[in-house]
Amino acid sequence: MEQVMASRGDGIVPVKQLKLSDAVASQLESLVHSGHFGADGRLPSERELAEQFGVGRSSMREAIGKLQTLGIISKSHGVGTFAVDVSEQSQKSISLLSAGSVSALELFEIRYALEPLGAELSAERRTSKDIQELKAILKRATDSELSPKEFVKLDFQFHSFIVSTTKNRLFQQLYLQLAPHHSSYSENVISFKNRRERAHAGHVKILEAIEAKDTARAKKEAFAHLRFAERDLVKEITKLDNKTNK
Repeated sequence: MEQVMASRGDGIVPVKQLKLSDAVASQLESLVHSGHFGADGRLPSERELAEQFGVGRSSMREAIGKLQTLGIISKSHGVGTFAVDVSEQSQKSISLLSAGSVSALELFEIRYALEPLGAELSAERRTSKDIQELKAILKRATDSELSPKEFVKLDFQFHSFIVSTTKNRLFQQLYLQLAPHHSSYSENVISFKNRRERAHAGHVKILEAIEAKDTARAKKEAFAHLRFAERDLVKEITKLDNKTNK
């Protein structure tokens, strides 16, 4: 087991045993900085790394977690683990996986939990006045002169207003906490080809179901809207990876 020495300042240097995961993290960090993982910076799977280092999965997982905390690597479920700052394309991929101080994955998990339920309850509880307000928001979103930032703002306004129509104050408070993360993520991806048009089309379908008071369809359309957005993200990251590997 590797050991480290720390001076007490009196000439005596006590010997401390280094945790296995710390030793793995140290070596993995050196490999990242040396460009060992290639132009795209994609690391092997946790299982493969554990086999290569000759350690257990738990030690490998802990080592990866340490480097994530230090900002040396970035990990996202379903996409992969990447070294940070290894190339311009990888940097773009990493930025797309960000939602402010949290990851896009974390944001999507919470949106999947909240938005389909919000749409379902809205279809049951909304008023005619609520429908008119939602239609007004979508009408403003069709303005071709809107900047990406303005569209993103209306996007969140649409979803948050749906939550407000549930008449559940706690639900509203919870959803409003997503605002900075939603804006950060959406501004990163709004430039995707046809992203604005697809987002608007999804909003229209959700509103149609809510207006029809079709709770099951409203929930289904809200889920589908998120699924399409998530697929767009994965496609864009895949394209960036392909460019890097050429």
